[in-house]
Amino acid sequence: MPSQSTDYSYVHAKDNRNLDHLPGKYGLPLIGYTFPFLVEPYAVLDKMYKQYGPISKASLTFNRMLVALGPEYIKLLTLDPEQIFSPRMGYDGPLGDFFAGGLLMRDFGEHKIHRRIMQTAFKNDAMKGYVEDVHSVIDSSINSWGQQADFKFYPNVKELLLDIAAKVFLGLDLEGPETQQLNQDFLDMMAATVALIRKDWPGLLYRRGMDGRRGLEKFFISLVGEKRQSDGRDMASFFAKETDENGQLFSEKVVGEHLIFLLLAAHDTTTSALTMTASFLARHQDWQDRVRAEVLALNKPHIEFEDLGDNLKDTEMLFKEVLRLHPPVPQLMRRTVRDTEIDGHSVPAHTLIQASPLYTHRMEEWWTNPHNFDPDRFAPGREEHKKHPFMWAPFGGGAHKCIGLHFAGMLYKCVLADMLSRYRLKFVDGYQYPAKVQHFPFAKPLDDMPLVLEKL
Repeated sequence: MPSQSTDYSYVHAKDNRNLDHLPGKYGLPLIGYTFPFLVEPYAVLDKMYKQYGPISKASLTFNRMLVALGPEYIKLLTLDPEQIFSPRMGYDGPLGDFFAGGLLMRDFGEHKIHRRIMQTAFKNDAMKGYVEDVHSVIDSSINSWGQQADFKFYPNVKELLLDIAAKVFLGLDLEGPETQQLNQDFLDMMAATVALIRKDWPGLLYRRGMDGRRGLEKFFISLVGEKRQSDGRDMASFFAKETDENGQLFSEKVVGEHLIFLLLAAHDTTTSALTMTASFLARHQDWQDRVRAEVLALNKPHIEFEDLGDNLKDTEMLFKEVLRLHPPVPQLMRRTVRDTEIDGHSVPAHTLIQASPLYTHRMEEWWTNPHNFDPDRFAPGREEHKKHPFMWAPFGGGAHKCIGLHFAGMLYKCVLADMLSRYRLKFVDGYQYPAKVQHFPFAKPLDDMPLVLEKL
């Protein structure tokens, strides 16, 4: 293993901003291409790709970086056999203050040590218990959706998934002000990740985000001691009892930081996936009928853990297609820890690099009609995603591949199945599709997805 893997001095270095030797342009002074990129990221990246090829420089999100477009670069950055590319420093600018200590913000050997905190919580025996808990929460809330006037999908599914996360992750049934405060802390924190002025000063969006982070940290750290004494099957109970290589419990602060990141990663990303799914199914009633028929054919009150594989093939293809079109992590960020070379281009140490699933998932040389909604592209005999192992990469890859990817699929399928067995999803009269989509930090329609839920 390279010696640099245990030398973390690179975290104190400033970003390298001199990329003049690379093809491309930085864009406007100071802001670069930041604003058009936030609004239409695919269009900005596509223009760069067609003008300069797969490797170019740009200033995006107020940072100068190397942009590497295509599946081979996702492979390079995520497998990283020589431990050159630091996820921690890649995400430090937008996320470092909010997810400090989380798995995303740990590199190399340290990441491996901390990943073990979560492993027991994602094994099959634990997952089977989560399925039961998920359905109990869905049953207590989803029946009221059809009774709402002016129903908007996004805030309702977000609240549902926060309730599920509280039950499955924390073993809590949150009600009233406690739920509202926890949700508000998450909302404030995520809104601040795209704040233009990144100072923890009174009155600023960033201060609200940091206050949210401080509230979450206090809540989660206070919970860890209690979980160490419990025999619960929630994730917090599993995390609280994991030990390091010396058999010592991880500190309450460390466990709390991991819970903050994981709870956010689970509930906000799945909220995005389900919301975009609802918009596609309201538009494509044929696919809504296919998935509903598949669920009803099981002839069960709820899908079970054993159904999540071969018994829900159409649902799985739908899941893959939604994540292709709207990946939960639209850009993979890394920063070089030392000088390297990519395809003949010299890349100095401390250079930010972006490899984009959002762009790769729509590249015309890899996908058939890539902007079209077509879940059958994943069907046996066609399987477009198998042309390259990293052309479909919504969960990243390598050591940092999302540890909760199977949990995400389970949660998505459980909520979708319970919803479609109760309701037909339709657009309100006169609705203009497609809605404008906010791409960062997670995809969602700007109008929160107004729908009509027609009871079956």
